[in-house]
Amino acid sequence: MRRSLSVFILGVLLAGGCRQADLPRAKESPEWAEAAESFYNDAMSVKAPDTAQPFSIMAVKHGKVVFERWYDGRQPDSPAEVYSVSKTVLALATGFAVEEGLIKVEDKVMDYFPDRLPENVSDTLAALTIRHLLTMTGGFEESPKLLSVFKSGADHDFDWIKEFFASRQAHMPGTKFYYNFFNTYILAAILENTTGEDVLDYIRPRLLEPLHITDVEWDDSPAGICVGGWGMRLCTEDMAKLGQLLLQRGRWKGRQIVPAGWIDTMTAGQVESSPVNAYSKNMDPAVLADPQNDHSQGYGYYVWQGKYGTYRMEGMRGNLVIVNPRKKIILVFTSDSNMDQGYLDLIWKHFARLM
Repeated sequence: MRRSLSVFILGVLLAGGCRQADLPRAKESPEWAEAAESFYNDAMSVKAPDTAQPFSIMAVKHGKVVFERWYDGRQPDSPAEVYSVSKTVLALATGFAVEEGLIKVEDKVMDYFPDRLPENVSDTLAALTIRHLLTMTGGFEESPKLLSVFKSGADHDFDWIKEFFASRQAHMPGTKFYYNFFNTYILAAILENTTGEDVLDYIRPRLLEPLHITDVEWDDSPAGICVGGWGMRLCTEDMAKLGQLLLQRGRWKGRQIVPAGWIDTMTAGQVESSPVNAYSKNMDPAVLADPQNDHSQGYGYYVWQGKYGTYRMEGMRGNLVIVNPRKKIILVFTSDSNMDQGYLDLIWKHFARLM
C-alpha cells in the first residue's frame, strides 16, 4: 500500500532503499556499455514534444549482471514508478491464487460481485471470465466517467467496480484484444476478496521475500483496493530479478516459487494483439498497421510478446523488462519518455545485435 512521501523518504534513509547486489555480477561487458552509451545519447537527442530520458539500464546474461548504469541523478536504490509493469506482478499474484485453489481462470467474474452488478446483466457480462481479464479480451470500452474520476481523484465515494460493470462492452469476451487497464483493478479486487489480504501483503511471503525485494509500494484505490495494473514502485535490480524469475520458469535459487506451467502460459502469446484486434488511443493507427510494431506481436497474461524471440513486462514512459529466454538475457529500463513505439525502436536500434 502507498505510504506518504515523508514516510517513504525516511524509510529510504534508514533502510538504504532497495536491497542491492542480489544478482551476481560479471565483469562489465564493453559491448553492452557501448550499446548503452549510444542508446543514451540517441535518446537524449530526441526533441520536444517527444522526450526520452533514461533513468537506468541493466543487462543480465546467464543470470549475471553484465552492465548497469543510472542517469539523471538516480541511484541503484532509487525506486521508479513502473506503471504497467505492475500488471505482470498482478499476473504472478493470480498464479499463486490459482495454485492454492482459491480461484480458477474460467471463473465467471460476475459471481464475485453479486452486489455490484447492473440490474440487467447482459450476455456479454455474464460470459466474462478471469482469463478474459488477464488477456485484455473482456471487450469493455473505457468508461469516460471512470477515467475522469480516476484522473482527478476527487470523488472518494465513487464505486470503480460498479461503474466498470456498467460501462459498455463493445465485443463478446474472448473475441477482441481491447486494452483497458481497469480489467486489472477488477482482478485485484477478486484476489483481495478470495485471499482476505491486500495484494501486496499476499505476494510478500510468496514472491517478494524469496526474491529479496524488500522496498516496494503499490497504490490502493480510494476504496482501499490495490489498483492492480499500475502504481507500483520498484528498483532496477528488483525488476531484473522479476525478469529472471520469468526466464527461469518460476524457479529461484533451487526453489520453484511459481508453477512453471503458469509462467509458460503467462509469457506465451495467448491472444492476437494485431491492429485488427488492438485498441489504444495512444497508438497511431499507421504505426499499429506495421507488422513490425512491438504491440502487434501477441499478448499473454499481462506480458507482451516481442520481436527477436523476446517477451516483455511493459510500463508506460519507457519502463521495461525485456526477456530473451533463448539467449538467457534480461534487459531493464527505467525512464521518463513520451515515446511509445519510438522508444522501443531506439532500444532495438542499439541493442538488437546483442539480444
